[in-house]
Amino acid sequence: MRAWLPPLLLLACAPELAPGDTDSQTTGTSTGTGEPTTSTTTAPTTGAVDMMIEAACLEDIHPGDLWPEIEPAVTCGGLELCPGDDPIVFELDGPGIWDDLSTPTSVETDLERARCLATALRDRTPGQFMFLPVRGREVLHLFGLEIVGELVVIRSERASCELIYPEPKSCHVKERLRVLRPPEYFADCVDGDALALWRCLLDAVEPEPACAPGPLSCPT
Repeated sequence: MRAWLPPLLLLACAPELAPGDTDSQTTGTSTGTGEPTTSTTTAPTTGAVDMMIEAACLEDIHPGDLWPEIEPAVTCGGLELCPGDDPIVFELDGPGIWDDLSTPTSVETDLERARCLATALRDRTPGQFMFLPVRGREVLHLFGLEIVGELVVIRSERASCELIYPEPKSCHVKERLRVLRPPEYFADCVDGDALALWRCLLDAVEPEPACAPGPLSCPT
């Protein structure tokens, strides 16, 4: 995995964008550029999505790397969904993607694998996966999703951080428990093209403040 990525990390200083993370906002896509602080909330929940609207999210922000072989802080340890040799790559193109990853004019990816992931989100299949947006030879960001029933742990990390030492707080891995969009949202993009599938995965969670306070209830 590590051997595959460094050649791509040439001059990347990508926008800090995570699915559903709205610490600060750009046009059309949520971001995570606020000053990071480590915070884990374990308040009880009824389990009903509509009861989570006002609660703080279960989250963890920590130094390190977002890699399949490194255990996340917030996780059920789910199996890899739609596995491949590496995390699935989405090759983006368009004039505005440095500022907003939701605005590519064209996308290329492994369609079969991307549709498998959209299906897993639609069907609430327990497990996790990573996906990487790239432009040319530059990785723009690293994302991870772990499906836990109607919820999902979203993970993100700036792609350029391996080139920075010591690691600034803005480079820390962010993990947060969020509410998945309804199944019909994913049903609409399962058979879509690469652009539709990219937008589907990038925008997989309900917008803030819909989140889950924990504790994390893992599938049995």
